[in-house]
Amino acid sequence: MTYTDERVHDLVVAGFGPSGIALAAAVEDHDDATGSGPLAARYLEKAADSAWQPNLVLPGTDIQHHFLRDFATPRDPRSRFTFPNYLQQSGRFYPFTLMGGYVSRLEWSDYVQWAAGQVRGPVDYHREVLAVEPVTDADGRVRTARVVARDTRDGATHTFHTRNVALATGHEAYVPDTFRPHLGERVFHASRLLPSLAALGEKPLRSVAVIGAGQTAGEIVLHLAAADPGTRIHSVVRHAGFRMYELGHFSNEVYFPAETDYFYGLEDEQRARALDQARATNYAAVDPDVSTALYQAVYEDRLSGRDRLRMHRRTEVTAVERTDDGAVRLRTEEVFTGERGLIEADAVVLCTGYREPAFPRQLAAFSPYLRRDAAGRPEVTRAYRAETTEECEVGIYLDGLTEWRHGIGSATSFSQMAAKADTIHRDLRSRLRAPVAA
Repeated sequence: MTYTDERVHDLVVAGFGPSGIALAAAVEDHDDATGSGPLAARYLEKAADSAWQPNLVLPGTDIQHHFLRDFATPRDPRSRFTFPNYLQQSGRFYPFTLMGGYVSRLEWSDYVQWAAGQVRGPVDYHREVLAVEPVTDADGRVRTARVVARDTRDGATHTFHTRNVALATGHEAYVPDTFRPHLGERVFHASRLLPSLAALGEKPLRSVAVIGAGQTAGEIVLHLAAADPGTRIHSVVRHAGFRMYELGHFSNEVYFPAETDYFYGLEDEQRARALDQARATNYAAVDPDVSTALYQAVYEDRLSGRDRLRMHRRTEVTAVERTDDGAVRLRTEEVFTGERGLIEADAVVLCTGYREPAFPRQLAAFSPYLRRDAAGRPEVTRAYRAETTEECEVGIYLDGLTEWRHGIGSATSFSQMAAKADTIHRDLRSRLRAPVAA
């Protein structure tokens, strides 16, 4: 079954997670302020709702960014989409102020869904965007795009027409090749943690292997240790152990908008080096609270002689096998000495991070109209818009998909979510006022 919306929208946003919500907030704040009539925007999301990392909302965990770096405050503190407004509307403003400024993942996830609910524009959930296709007019110009989405419940196809499209589909869960053939009930990515653990049933797990050394891995090790005192936990990391984020005040200015201007102005090789320097502020590391809690847990485990928290440092998994009783066997190797080891676990949690697609698969049909760099990636303006050929007038925005071009602050971090949305929105309005090829 195919359903077609013949209206031509000003904007269709693929993905209504944080990036999509931030863009919607910028659009509607502008509409509210000017009173010029709403932008014809539509928002599509493949999930059933806009829950933020719902499978990783663990007790006792908090967010890593300041709560004022929300969907709107850096852009307009008067916005109805701000976190302070959320607190006031929920009746928790004063109690929150006694919490010391730390926001739990549970509360931040609730804020994200609250903000999504404030959007007046039509939001279609259960809509997975499969393709963005050019619509060629009789004169050979491409003035609109056809967005093809699939209903994740019944498989029906829904199509929408638009002058501009924003891809806010986020990064993709990364699974190393060694584990890929074994994905399933007992080997799963951390993004599926809670439902995967629930699917294993109520019977206590004898052992769990956690692969990775980032914040998520640390939080999961602590969660598993607290959930069942009988479970043995194997933490497998490729270096000397869990490292802390680079928390220096100056180095964390990479999340300021001015840093994005600087990063964008660099040459390819310079950007690669600058991004490599910035990675320690957000990737493959833990915050001080988690580092302290992990070390204390391991220390007390050794003190008690229980030997249930096993830290496999400088270790990589070289092979994965299944045992006769359904468990998972990991063959390991010490990265320097080559010493081999063996780990057997009832479940393996892959905290192996996420990857940014070099070229979003949804844009395959637009490939002839997109300018590419030497690596085959779309050329992107400072306003996150893909550069197109002269015959294409459709605005295609890569929202949260250009870390390689705009820097570490432009991807999954909330730090520049509002600023990024503001930049895209301003460029979009400019194009709608004078819709000519850029």
